[in-house]
Amino acid sequence: MIRSKKELKEYLACERTLYFDGRRTALFRAGLLGSKMYRIWRFQCTLRHAEYHKSQTGLWHKAAFAWYHRRKYTLGIRLGFEIPENCFEKGLMIYHIAPIVVNEDARIGQFCRITGCCCIGNTGPDTPSPVLESHVTLGWGCSIIGGIRVADHVTVGAGCVLVKSVRHPGAHVA
Repeated sequence: MIRSKKELKEYLACERTLYFDGRRTALFRAGLLGSKMYRIWRFQCTLRHAEYHKSQTGLWHKAAFAWYHRRKYTLGIRLGFEIPENCFEKGLMIYHIAPIVVNEDARIGQFCRITGCCCIGNTGPDTPSPVLESHVTLGWGCSIIGGIRVADHVTVGAGCVLVKSVRHPGAHVA
C-alpha cells in the first residue's frame, strides 16, 4: 500500500527503470511510438496513483481516487488487465498485453514478473487468496488458485495450474 507521495515517487521510479532502463529518452520514444510497454506503463502509473489516493483521507483524495480508479478500469479493459489496487508491492513488471486477472485479496511481493494470460485468485466467495512472496516469475497462461503461499524467487512455468503451496525458495514449478 502506497501511503505517501514519497512512496508513490519511489514506486514509479523503480518501475520506470524496469520498463525503460531508467532512461527518460527511452520513455519518450516509447510514448511517441505507442509501444506496448508504454501502454502497460500508463496502466501501471494509473494503478499506483489510484493506490496512493485510496490510502489518503479528504475530499480531494476521494475525488482523485475515483478519477484514477475509473481511468485504470478503462485502460485495463483495453489491455485485458483486471488488477485491483494494493495487491502488488514495488517492482511489478508485466511483459505482454494479455488477460491478467488478480483477486483483490491476493498479496504479491516485490519485483513480481508476469508474462500474460495469468490468473491469481481464489476458489469462490469467502475463500482465501494466494500470497506470493518477492521475485516471483509467472509464465504464460499460469493460474495460482486458492489460499496457497509461494516462496521467494519461485518461477511458475507456462500453463501451470498451482493449487498447492511452494515453500522452497528458488523452485521452478511446471
